[in-house]
Amino acid sequence: MNRIFLGFLSSLILLSPAAQAEERKKGGTVTGPVIANTLIENFNPFTQQAGANPSRGFIYEPMLFHNTLQNKVEYRLAESHKYSDDLKTVTFTLREGLKWSDGEPLTTADVVFSHEMAKKDAKIDVVSLWQGDKPKLTAVEAIDDRTVKFTLAAPDSSVHGVIAAHYIVPKHIWSKEENHAEFRNKKPVGSGPLTEIKNFKPQQVIVCRNPNYWEAGKPNVDCLKLKQFKGNDQVQVALIRGEIDWGSNFIPDVEKTFVAKDEENNHFWYPAGPTVGIFLNTKRKPMDNLAFRQAFSMALNRPEIVDLATYGYASENPHITGIGNFYAKWYDDEVNAKYDYLNKYSPEKAKALLDEAGYKDIDGDGKRENPDGSKAKIQIMVVNGWTDWMQTVQMVTEYLQEVGIDAQIRTMEIGQKIDKFKGADYDAGILWTDIGATPHTFYQNVLHTKGIGVSLQANHGIHSEEMDSLLDEFIQTADLDRQKEISAKLQAFFAENLMMIPVFSNPEWYQYSTKRFGGWPTAENPFVNPRFYDDGSRVLMINNLYQK
Repeated sequence: MNRIFLGFLSSLILLSPAAQAEERKKGGTVTGPVIANTLIENFNPFTQQAGANPSRGFIYEPMLFHNTLQNKVEYRLAESHKYSDDLKTVTFTLREGLKWSDGEPLTTADVVFSHEMAKKDAKIDVVSLWQGDKPKLTAVEAIDDRTVKFTLAAPDSSVHGVIAAHYIVPKHIWSKEENHAEFRNKKPVGSGPLTEIKNFKPQQVIVCRNPNYWEAGKPNVDCLKLKQFKGNDQVQVALIRGEIDWGSNFIPDVEKTFVAKDEENNHFWYPAGPTVGIFLNTKRKPMDNLAFRQAFSMALNRPEIVDLATYGYASENPHITGIGNFYAKWYDDEVNAKYDYLNKYSPEKAKALLDEAGYKDIDGDGKRENPDGSKAKIQIMVVNGWTDWMQTVQMVTEYLQEVGIDAQIRTMEIGQKIDKFKGADYDAGILWTDIGATPHTFYQNVLHTKGIGVSLQANHGIHSEEMDSLLDEFIQTADLDRQKEISAKLQAFFAENLMMIPVFSNPEWYQYSTKRFGGWPTAENPFVNPRFYDDGSRVLMINNLYQK
């Protein structure tokens, strides 16, 4: 996901509203893929399955989200937010006249209700605002029908994005349910551009226009059809056949296999994104030994992985500190000079380091034992059907085997994998990380004891009170110089401990067809990150599409 965008300011000239109204024809059903064994008829936005269906973003719209390409806040259900001078409260103002898809008013009573649910049930508190021994919020209060105030547990200049990521559901529907976490919500009443479930089968779901959507005239399209596929290879076939309008998947040699089939209409754009790495469970052998983790890193031929496993579409991270070129202005030269050697392919140094640390082939079978004589085995988890990551992990296991480590690939479904990450029931596993306006997002989720993002679900076992304190301080100051000092310390701690082995910066996989629909984000008009699974981005995308 390489986010280098040249001259995008000049490319952001969009059609005026009048011109859009004249040229943008309404109608049509946009088709996109979902990789899963089967689709589940569950439109509860707080469930794990929600990422594979339209609940998040399309049916339930966030109050706001951070547009990473434009580095700005995109207001959705909210029209503004404001912090108190001491950063101890943040107030959101909802748009005027909001309605649920059934026509009932959407007010701050719904906001308060939705957060009160999370205060009572950790399964609903999916972004960890209220639960645990260090919650971010202490109170929520409706000032009036459009104004809601959140009281923070500690000053925090970045919490608005996390608050907005907690989905707002209709009180008049959900208050009638006793078990909100288990509520399958088969006939959702939502706030987003697409709310009406017109068809559901285990192989596809069709969701259509919200009749009471707040943004006048949007969406232009009638419906979105999500089709179920077992893996990227099936998606590739469907794209080539013209059965899919909007893809967000790894496609081998996309220029030849997809674009060349219809050069006028078939396109792709792969902006840079977050680091992908192998998280290591340091509570288990041999991952508990720093020398082993360092040798693991030096055993990897990252340029070869990028070229072969991702067809060159990913990008190499030049440093071992976890953050890639998306955060290049935050790099610390001193830290990089000290630790860059760990990022370089050097199997001989890896072998020497393992020998020195006591990992030796005692029984002569070509595979090393731990210093205590037990087998130095490692299984690396990957989601079945994610072919680029499966190939990446396969190559990683081969590199490790070359230095004497008995490494094997272990495939599973995404839900099972996330559960194992959260419960520290794993040896190692490949996982994406999170990105935001600053490196704080990455390090908060990877390093902080109370991290909030996806990456914390990789419970790796290495945390520090000092790093927690620095991460807390980062968002409690507006002093850029101090933030860079903190960032340098975070980079050093990551490189010193290597609880995750960075492999590459993943592309934002994105293919699209202009045969039936226009209005797609492009490298020339990068109005939003094209990631299909980003809850905020998918709203802007679907609202900008139109039938040709």
